[in-house]
Amino acid sequence: MRCSRINMQWRSVALVAVVSFILATLLAGCATLRDVMDFKKQLAAVKQYGRIDGEVRTEHENEGPLVVVLVRETPDGPEDDVVADTYVRVRPGSYAFPVAAGTYRVGAYEDRNRNGKYDPDEPVARPLTADPVVVSTGEVANYDVLIPTDGRIPGLAESIDVFGIVARTPEEQRAFSLWAWTVQGEICEDLDDEEFGAEAGARGLWRIDDFMNEGVMGIYFMEPYDQDRIPVLFVHGLSGYPQQFSVLIEALDRERFQAWFYFYPSGFNLGFPPRSGISGHLSSLIERLQVRYDFDEMAIVAYSMGGLVSRGAILRYYERTHRSDIRQLISISTPWGGDVSASRIDAAPVELPLSFRDMNPDSDYQWWIFYEDEGKETAKLLPPRTEFDLLFGFRKRGSSDVSDDGIVSVNSALRIEAQKQARSLRGYDEGHVAILRNPDVAERVNQILAERF
Repeated sequence: MRCSRINMQWRSVALVAVVSFILATLLAGCATLRDVMDFKKQLAAVKQYGRIDGEVRTEHENEGPLVVVLVRETPDGPEDDVVADTYVRVRPGSYAFPVAAGTYRVGAYEDRNRNGKYDPDEPVARPLTADPVVVSTGEVANYDVLIPTDGRIPGLAESIDVFGIVARTPEEQRAFSLWAWTVQGEICEDLDDEEFGAEAGARGLWRIDDFMNEGVMGIYFMEPYDQDRIPVLFVHGLSGYPQQFSVLIEALDRERFQAWFYFYPSGFNLGFPPRSGISGHLSSLIERLQVRYDFDEMAIVAYSMGGLVSRGAILRYYERTHRSDIRQLISISTPWGGDVSASRIDAAPVELPLSFRDMNPDSDYQWWIFYEDEGKETAKLLPPRTEFDLLFGFRKRGSSDVSDDGIVSVNSALRIEAQKQARSLRGYDEGHVAILRNPDVAERVNQILAERF
């Protein structure tokens, strides 16, 4: 009987912790209790997608990026088949397409002149001559692609704008591929637009399927790309949104730097391999933009959970490309040690966002971003040319022995593995949200960027 009571008490404590965690996220955004209750439906819709993944290889050393092409078969015959999605790699390696159930063909070409199009003289593995790949709901299919040295499409005299063919409305794209409708350098003309505000951030946490099919996720530029200025990418956190960076973007030295931001569904999984997740999506977007604009240095300013996303993306980008283009990571109020409340979400009476599980201090994602092995014996380092600076908030309230910023504990923000790899640490007497509006933080960000570049 005593054991039973202890068990009930523990469950009560766990439930209180989970409810507190939920309330904290509600307060951080504009979600409603109805959104929380409906998340199960949103997750079920996402789980309807399957996945096609594999390796893309070449018989020769590639001279340009590799573009994997996904074609969706239709009952009306090859002439009505649909180019559903594309995947870009700087060098040979893995690819992945989250897709709706259906029959597909996979091919690839080497974009030697880096114009994004398939030109008649470029090596190709033709999708229409490959065996079809049948994907059922929630199923994973593996398909490797080899681009032969002499692969060509007979009789082709004109270039094919592969990326242009993919463009369609989000509703149409929903029937094919999950990630295809992704912003890749679109200009944000008005950051004050509600599309980039708190309500959109809340949808990204609780209504992940709707968010991913609205056509708003991806990397935005604040102005046309300028090859003479260094990109600074801002990455928000849990239930976050681009408008939170207004002060930092306004204070950025625009003569030397150009502002980008990444808008993503923060309720999605962060991406422990082999799942691509958000960190994998961000990594692949940066790779696409590097292929398009040929930059060789950039910085990331990441807030809250965005730091976890960004570290994973940086590690993946270097692993995939062997390039050290991401020269600087600045994290602000990132829970590097996770949140202990997230370890108790199994006790929650409702289905919770997938990212909550990755916030568990004992999650696979948490060890993966800092260690080479699950036994945590070998530290995983950032790429050799990537510098890391850590900013955090603190506020000790009343007689509490716990110091935090109202959301993230100082203990989590200063996880020892993160401290060891940080070039500098700087604390601010600010709350979790208010720290982004602190002029001293903006000044410090500019100072770090000026020193690094």
